Amino acid sequence: MNTNEKAVSKRLATRWSGFGTSIFTEMTELAKRHSAVNLAQGFPDFPGPAELLDATSRHLKASHNQYAPSVGEEALRDAVSQFVFKSTGAYFDPKLEVTITTGATEAIYAVVNAFVNPGDRVVVFEPYYDSYAQAIANAGGTLVPVRLHAPDTPVGLPSQNWAIDWEEFDAVAAGGFKFLILNSPHNPTGKVFTEEELERISTKVLKNDAIVMCDEVYEHLLFDDARHLSLCSLEKIRPRVVRVSSAAKTFGFTGFKVGWVTAPAELTRAVRLVHQGIVFCTPPFLQAAFAELLSDERWLERYFIEFRKTYADKRDFLKATLERAGFQVQPCKGTYFLMANFEALAGDVSDVAFAKQLIETHSVAAIPPSVFYLHPPRSLPWLRFAFCKSDDTLRRAQDLLLRS
Repeated sequence: MNTNEKAVSKRLATRWSGFGTSIFTEMTELAKRHSAVNLAQGFPDFPGPAELLDATSRHLKASHNQYAPSVGEEALRDAVSQFVFKSTGAYFDPKLEVTITTGATEAIYAVVNAFVNPGDRVVVFEPYYDSYAQAIANAGGTLVPVRLHAPDTPVGLPSQNWAIDWEEFDAVAAGGFKFLILNSPHNPTGKVFTEEELERISTKVLKNDAIVMCDEVYEHLLFDDARHLSLCSLEKIRPRVVRVSSAAKTFGFTGFKVGWVTAPAELTRAVRLVHQGIVFCTPPFLQAAFAELLSDERWLERYFIEFRKTYADKRDFLKATLERAGFQVQPCKGTYFLMANFEALAGDVSDVAFAKQLIETHSVAAIPPSVFYLHPPRSLPWLRFAFCKSDDTLRRAQDLLLRS
């Protein structure tokens, strides 16, 4: 650390002192130095639907392009309300219960900071998306992890999936909590929570008089027989559910930061108060473009058929490649990530060390999942690979991984 970095570190707010450079930035920079194929960061390197680009271009010229209503343009709130209803069966009033945000990450910050007070216990299933910890720290809350045990552990083996030890969960719940974060389909594991799991989680949320934030940004990236059930679909807990989603993963434009929060009116008022203090509003031309496409039911039906087939083919190609390279690959039911076990290739080596080694020796970048834990397990021989890449990128990764 140089002199300037030390000076900044001394002035950094205490609540941020535990955070360093993002692992995504670190692995991407290392990948660039080695001209590696980047399967670490979860963004498509191929274009999203041309119809969205066309709509964006048209609305850029036609929109008012001034401050939008902080809660979102009316047309997009209407479209999101119907879109969510078709996905979940839960209706949210577009005037009082739908808020447009600048992406899901901003939504997460707004929701956490709307409901978490200093010292509040916040239950999070780990491994977890790193911005959860940052948002909780910013609110002054205490992150309380509940582990999803890997498929190669005693807890995960029966289901051959990332699994909850319910005794652990019950013990955490007995200690009390004010807020719970549930991400399904789950990043990074690809797990889709079952109805039975959601029922057990709901019971503890109700018992603790808590609020739950459901991060469902991968809701439409489902494969095989997987069925995504949103907690807001369960009548008994709906009044306590704040649901976050966005257009980024569904339409393949992660730079088009348009997200939304749906929640009962009382909870929405709290979220909107914080949201207006973060970014106030989201670009109106992007909102108009997404409103147009979300309202086109025939186009959406055609798009989703091709969307799921495209990503399923990419998943299967990368899974076969990794298995040929010696990894044991966990089936992915949702998201665009594969978790691959490297123990047979490297033995007792840390995931961070092996991720760096893979870049240096095979020019392929992945994410070491230990960065998604508050206290990583002693042994975690897994890497996360993103398959949201062009066929050329995936073929190049195959060539590099299978070379002798």
